[in-house]
Amino acid sequence: MKERTRFAFAMIERSEFFCLATCACPAGSICRSTMGAWLSKQQASPAPASSPPPCWSGLPPELADIVLRRLPSLADRARFASACRHWRHVATQYSPSPPGLPPALPWLNFHDGSFRSLPDGEPHSFPLGEDTLCGGSSGCGGWVLLRRPWSSSPSRRHFLQNPLLGTTLWFPGQCREPVDLNSYGSRRPVSTSTRFFISKVIVCSEDLIAATVNYHITGPCAVVCCRPVMSSWSAGLRDGRRYKDMALYKGKLHTVTDDGSLFAHEVTEDTSNGEGEPRVSRIEQVIKPPGFRLEHVMLDEPYFTLDCVKTCYLVISRDHKLLMVLRWIVVPCRDCYRPEQGCTPHMTLKVFEADLEMRRWVEVKSLGDQVLFVSPYSSKAISSDDCGYLRGNQIYFIDDSLITVWRLWPSSKPRTSGVYDMSSGTMRSISLGGLVTNDQAKGSWFFPC
Repeated sequence: MKERTRFAFAMIERSEFFCLATCACPAGSICRSTMGAWLSKQQASPAPASSPPPCWSGLPPELADIVLRRLPSLADRARFASACRHWRHVATQYSPSPPGLPPALPWLNFHDGSFRSLPDGEPHSFPLGEDTLCGGSSGCGGWVLLRRPWSSSPSRRHFLQNPLLGTTLWFPGQCREPVDLNSYGSRRPVSTSTRFFISKVIVCSEDLIAATVNYHITGPCAVVCCRPVMSSWSAGLRDGRRYKDMALYKGKLHTVTDDGSLFAHEVTEDTSNGEGEPRVSRIEQVIKPPGFRLEHVMLDEPYFTLDCVKTCYLVISRDHKLLMVLRWIVVPCRDCYRPEQGCTPHMTLKVFEADLEMRRWVEVKSLGDQVLFVSPYSSKAISSDDCGYLRGNQIYFIDDSLITVWRLWPSSKPRTSGVYDMSSGTMRSISLGGLVTNDQAKGSWFFPC
């Protein structure tokens, strides 16, 4: 009990429990007078000599609820529930889904299987098994995509695992060869192969899983589907494009290429074999690349000869809009690289909203109170009003895919991960307590709930 009491005091201090105001406290906080009145009442009440001193388990439920809401870390919320039976009861009011509880801050999930939580950088690790590679977090719901490329069993090479619940979702070890489309719409016969590479997975429902697949690690992608009971992924339609990201929006799968072209993939049931297997039956380009010239990104005089690489992320906003985050990396050619003249690499991020009715991208100048967390494997929008540790109108990104430009990138600037402030156009490293993330970090965002 002493240990739990010490934890309670530390937790309240950590969450800035005491408000400096005495009567006008904002929502989600509690004033000093309220807490002090409760403590005074507990201490002033005469107690028999044999009675134990008041403890934190006697904290009124409404105050314990406020403490829980002020904890942004999932690990701290778990410790809250283990403090005592009374606090565990308060925490279970939000289980298994937390409709009234602000979402916990995401963790950084590195490819070696390690995790670090925001905002304190507390390390977490889970046993992944021998010869298992962490391919990144898969959307929301606590899933992590794992790979065993050296497994002799094809059905054990790709799978999802929830490290918090210990559950595993195995994927089919075979994938039907893609149907190649050409300008005439002709197709070639479909066969089955065990040589394929899953880059991103979306659990659309209990009965439908979608994935972007490469058949030779590099090259064009295809979107394939399966059900948990299927022995093979469906045949995808391949039209020569490489998709940078995929999102489920309004019941449809959408993909985006590196130039910002948006495609909708229609999923239907294939009844030709009598089993009604889900498959992508049609691909339609719904939005062309945004009309955003390179000169609008930056126009410093020394950059007369440039090399530009870019990548895209899809994320659903808090008000249920489909957003695209476009990240440009602009570098001078090797002959023009002159740091003393200010001719150094430059990075910028822009946000666009999909107007599907007008079939166009609309640039978003401000995110308001939203904070976007983007990575190739998982992205999510969080409201800064729900968490006092975040500031709105910012983008947290982590992505090591643009590795070709880092040879000319200054080591003092964020590269593979950072925080972009849309208000000021500035960028900084992600700080995890006293730890600053390594610019060479390979990972993604993990959303525990």
